[in-house]
Amino acid sequence: MLEYIAGVDVGNGYLKLGINDKVEVYPSVAVNRYSLHNDLKLTAEDVAAFAGDAFNQMDASFSSPLVNDTTRRIFGARALASGEPLEEFDVFSRKSKADDDLSGALILGAIASRSLRDYYTEHKELPAEILAVDVWLSTALPIAEYEKHHSDYAHKLRNNGAPHLISIHNFSQTITIAITIKNVYIANEGEAAQYGLQHAQSNFLALIEADAKKRAVDGELDDITGEDLVHAENTLGIDIGEGTVDFAVFTNGRFNSDASSSFLKGYGNVLEAALDRLIEEGYTYKTRKELSEFINKEPSKLSRNKYNHVAGVVDEESYRFAQQLRNEISKIYTRIGATNEVIFVYGGGSGGLEKHLYNEIVNLLSEFSSASTPIIYLNAAYSRFLNEHGLYSLAKGLYNLDHQ
Repeated sequence: MLEYIAGVDVGNGYLKLGINDKVEVYPSVAVNRYSLHNDLKLTAEDVAAFAGDAFNQMDASFSSPLVNDTTRRIFGARALASGEPLEEFDVFSRKSKADDDLSGALILGAIASRSLRDYYTEHKELPAEILAVDVWLSTALPIAEYEKHHSDYAHKLRNNGAPHLISIHNFSQTITIAITIKNVYIANEGEAAQYGLQHAQSNFLALIEADAKKRAVDGELDDITGEDLVHAENTLGIDIGEGTVDFAVFTNGRFNSDASSSFLKGYGNVLEAALDRLIEEGYTYKTRKELSEFINKEPSKLSRNKYNHVAGVVDEESYRFAQQLRNEISKIYTRIGATNEVIFVYGGGSGGLEKHLYNEIVNLLSEFSSASTPIIYLNAAYSRFLNEHGLYSLAKGLYNLDHQ
């Protein structure tokens, strides 16, 4: 029996899994194996390598209310390299992640992968019998989806106490993992990130303090610490993901669901708009993930001109999107501007928008006579993990409650 505490942030671009104090990141994609004509099996010589990186190799099927389609799937690096059509989240769809098979497959697949690694580390072999895993889990839904879907999502995760079954088909003998969700908490995205800030460690607090003071050129924040900022009671958190932007308002130290909202577009929509333009020009990018990987890599001398043009198209779309977000923030600030103390901007999509969005927020605050309000625009390299950190702290709370 394995036991895990797990905070799972199922992003449109990447799944971030905090599990027993370790963080794992995987692309939010899968490939359905409708054709099994090339079903080569691994051998005993492959066991160690497979166990060490199961998610990026595994061929899995699911028996679970979270995954209706029982077709076998491959994940991660193997899915991306397969050349087959990807199963990924549609940033234009209004379908909730609570009802999307991919969410369940990613959550269960990532936990199953970790369980195989841990079992192999202890036993130096893969399980011959059903591997039982108990999990205390927290995950999140966009603010716009939460009210309608969180109860049903939690019910499916609990599965009336029955295990979710994951079958691994990479070897001649199928490996079965039985994951039982012992307790679950569904949070609002953005809300979870704020909890992540409140539980930030000293090195992260130092980064937050440095970012705030770097932008406060007149020294108005010289006596403010990172601790002061993350524990402010009246805040606006802007969580920029691939498919949504969540505006999480905290009032008097508590999440304010009435003032919080979601904008049902994200940085993925920026990339999709740029992708459409580039395809019309004759570029051969197939997915937004492929485009994102290209613009986030340092170009060679030979590809510099191509890179500059592609990055320029993405930048134009980023500017348009930043203007849309300014309008959304203005609506919220009309309600909370008189009391709000700090604005935090974070999330996996925040980095690509910083050049334009930061200035838009500064100008907006001036219009609301709130120019002194600190804007903490967190580096996307670490702020993309805020939801996961907050969710892990919530899951740890569940575990502690059940073991008092």
